[in-house]
Amino acid sequence: MDEQFEAEQQRVMGTLEPYFDRITNIYSGAVDQYNTETSPKARAEHDTRAALCAIYSYAWKGLMREFDDEPGFRSMTVRGLNVLNIRDVIVMRAKHVDANGHHANHDSKQQRDFDRQLSIPGLPPAAVRLVVGYNLDPAFSHVERVIVRRPLGKWTAWSAQIVSLGDLMAWQDITPARFSFGPGRRAARG
Repeated sequence: MDEQFEAEQQRVMGTLEPYFDRITNIYSGAVDQYNTETSPKARAEHDTRAALCAIYSYAWKGLMREFDDEPGFRSMTVRGLNVLNIRDVIVMRAKHVDANGHHANHDSKQQRDFDRQLSIPGLPPAAVRLVVGYNLDPAFSHVERVIVRRPLGKWTAWSAQIVSLGDLMAWQDITPARFSFGPGRRAARG
């Protein structure tokens, strides 16, 4: 990983670390709420999209309840994006993600701008844009992992997994290896 991104990852994850437990509990609580408060009949009729929308809604509302009174935190909806602004240093989006921390949703201009780390009116321009995602098991019965991903367009600048070490929460770098030819370049054919 590039030294600049490594330093950024250390700084950002250090900022988020005191909140790991709360964030993971919110995501787990959203899945539990969906599975306990939605009737079995309704869950059986939900397609994947409906289930994921409900879980996301519970997760987003949980983040708002948990952090809106926290000094330096502010939930915002900007150009259709629900984000949590943390001290104008980090802007995070809660998302359902795959095992690599990639989200799959409607591809919109504001989503692409967010992932490209571009300036979006209403968001602090210098803040790192993150996807703090929850990866679910195939039955949507529990959160398998929480992944913090710093997108760089369709690429990943860095990613980390939040892990539980007994009573302690920590993070582990899971940034995928990048070939030396990098984004926008092609491998030489020989």
